[in-house]
Amino acid sequence: MKPLQSIVRIGSIVLLVWIGFGATYAQQLAATDKNTRTLRGYVREAQTGSALPGVTVSIASLGIGTTTDVNGYYSLALPGRPFVKIAFSFIGYKTESMATDITSNVDLNVEMQAQHTTLKEVVVKSHSGTSSKVSESVQMSSVSVPIQQIKEIPSLLGEKDIIKTLQLMPGVQKGAEGSTGMYVRGGGPDQNLVLLDDAPIYNTSHLFGFFSLFNGDAIQSVNLTKGGFAAHHGGRLSSIIEMDMKDGDQHKVHGEGGIGLISSRFTLDGPLKKGKSSFLVSGRRTYADLVLSPFVAEMKNNTGYFYDLNLKASFDVTPDDYVSISAYTGNDQFKYKTNSKLSNESGSLNWGNTAATLRWKHRFSPGLSLTTSAVYSQYHSLARMNRDVVNEEEKTTYHLNNQSDIRDLIFKSDVTWVLSAQHVIKTGLTGTSHLFTPASTTTVGNQHETVTGNAVQLKGLEGAVYVEDTYSPIPALKINAGLRVSGFQGETKTYVQPEPRLAIAYTMPYNWAIKASYASMSQYVHLLTNSGIGLPTDLWIPASDHTAPQFSQQVAFGIAKDMRSGLSFTAEGFYKIMDNMVAYKEGSSSLSFGTANAGNWENQITQGKGWSYGAEFLLQKKTGRFTGWAGYTLSWTQQQFDELNFGKKFWARYDRRHDVSLVGIYHLNKNVTLSASYVYGTGQAMTLPKGQYWIQGNSSVKTLGETKNYYTGRVFQEFGQRNNFRAAAYQRLDVGVQFHKAKNGHERTWEISLYNATNHQNPFFYYFDATDVSTVAGKKNMVNSLKQVTLFPVLPSVSYNFKF
Repeated sequence: MKPLQSIVRIGSIVLLVWIGFGATYAQQLAATDKNTRTLRGYVREAQTGSALPGVTVSIASLGIGTTTDVNGYYSLALPGRPFVKIAFSFIGYKTESMATDITSNVDLNVEMQAQHTTLKEVVVKSHSGTSSKVSESVQMSSVSVPIQQIKEIPSLLGEKDIIKTLQLMPGVQKGAEGSTGMYVRGGGPDQNLVLLDDAPIYNTSHLFGFFSLFNGDAIQSVNLTKGGFAAHHGGRLSSIIEMDMKDGDQHKVHGEGGIGLISSRFTLDGPLKKGKSSFLVSGRRTYADLVLSPFVAEMKNNTGYFYDLNLKASFDVTPDDYVSISAYTGNDQFKYKTNSKLSNESGSLNWGNTAATLRWKHRFSPGLSLTTSAVYSQYHSLARMNRDVVNEEEKTTYHLNNQSDIRDLIFKSDVTWVLSAQHVIKTGLTGTSHLFTPASTTTVGNQHETVTGNAVQLKGLEGAVYVEDTYSPIPALKINAGLRVSGFQGETKTYVQPEPRLAIAYTMPYNWAIKASYASMSQYVHLLTNSGIGLPTDLWIPASDHTAPQFSQQVAFGIAKDMRSGLSFTAEGFYKIMDNMVAYKEGSSSLSFGTANAGNWENQITQGKGWSYGAEFLLQKKTGRFTGWAGYTLSWTQQQFDELNFGKKFWARYDRRHDVSLVGIYHLNKNVTLSASYVYGTGQAMTLPKGQYWIQGNSSVKTLGETKNYYTGRVFQEFGQRNNFRAAAYQRLDVGVQFHKAKNGHERTWEISLYNATNHQNPFFYYFDATDVSTVAGKKNMVNSLKQVTLFPVLPSVSYNFKF
């Protein structure tokens, strides 16, 4: 029996044993331990019936608490009492307090009323484990971003963006100017696992990375984990980004939408069967191609657009069974055509994601629940280019075809067992069937032709089983210990890797806490990137006989403090080692594979190591008319590859010594909201030539006339150390104001914002240009100088949003 198949089969048996044993033991526990009772139920929004995840459920007199899961469900094991006061609290909602007897197991469902005051939702909150207070949670290196806060922060062209909001968090570096690329604690963009209702999304960008594909109107919650991973997390080295789509209103139809400068969106939700089921439909599309094409001739040859669509249906089948079906599809299309004396070029790019999730949650007993998901995910990209180049008096046509397709079929099942007030056990398994279809082909011919490429199909089976226990031997001490065993079975070789996890939190007087964590992670997919910003020419490939999986180990230590004023403070230090990172060899890229090497990327790449370490600080204000946060990151990131930079260590491109983010939102009154954000970051490291040699050509091109010698010469460049140059520091100030008006159940919001309000000239890329600096008439003196290209000056935007 193959090793990975053994893991999956053994894991299945373990899971079934856990379920059966858990159900039996839970019944025995209730019979033998007469002093232990279970309080459980669902928390929903009173106006819509939608589940409320992240609600704090606390019993102050016993020092016990928990938070609701993604379905609004909570469960607490506690000693039996004749009279217990329970509090349900959530930012933006009125706190619900009630008393009940816990002399037996109790089902308690709660509906929370929205709090219509000038006090808005928490801007950024860190909560996980059993408390919303950072000082009481065993989880560290995790932040949760309320969707309302994302909608209030000023953004590029008014497009509210979940990923760009996460870029403002400590420990998260942005990629190029305006892009949605994320580099978390020294990891590359491929080391972030992005999940939408348990479905992995491989490319998160629209419009070449300027916007992400997640429509905030359709998203219920966002959580980023960048370290201290629990055992149920896995599959990537650097971060897990979990997003869950909203449930529709079970009682009334609602609509929400907006009209911006480049796109419009609309969301509709309501009941399928009142009180039992709901639906949600949300769509977004750009319209520059539709509006400008009839009037601008160039738009017919140079145009593009993107769209995305979210769908979800939720069903409360029984009091113990919840079923949801969700789907996402989105696509980008772009085509262009250029003309010049030397070359004519035309091309098209198409990329997009499709995902669907069927999720079922069942409660076997008050302390035992099972969540099972079946997931389909597909990513496709296709880039084609034809270029006619004039050389001498001949015309040569070059053709490029670049393709990267992925299809995943996933089954995952997780068991949560509230054994007692001291033990919460989780166990589960996941299995993924991968199908990769990468190809990059270049050909030369004198006629335009469609290049299909020499695509190859690569199959892989990835699986994992895990078990973890959150143990609290005393109220002040919480320990989360777990083990995840993952594996990957490729065409001929199988990899198996144990991944131990440990997190410890000790709460001290005055709401101080000390935390520490260790996590080992494995990753069985690689991204071969030419640009680092997620363009469609990047290729995803699996681990193989010659390309080993990536591994990492990370340790972190930190402190946390909650203050009565509503402020909270966290400080963390981390150290991470990464093995088997992938990079192209010198002079190689996906564009250099050629016909003979189509699909043979293993000869083009090399593997190496990475190190990242540093400290992160976050001060955040959670309540009041003014909310916001200040974050600072001090970090170092290095890499080493035997076949790059003469085998010496070098600074990673996304190494940034200092990174600062300041965000503030002020509710002037119920009708006006002011917001601003400021970011500063050390410039990226990049490789520039130390010198250039200009060799004059002897060929002639008649069509160029007198300027032929300048075009037919060749420039050779000499490079020194890799990433030997630092770009100028990046800084940007964004400001915005929102005007709200609510009447008769309808609400409209006008927003005016300025992106890069100070018009700071941030570098997008650099290039060398020859300039004649001669002071003698008739004699040229050509000098090369380094020049900077800035992408975005100050950009104003206006958008209109509505709700009903």
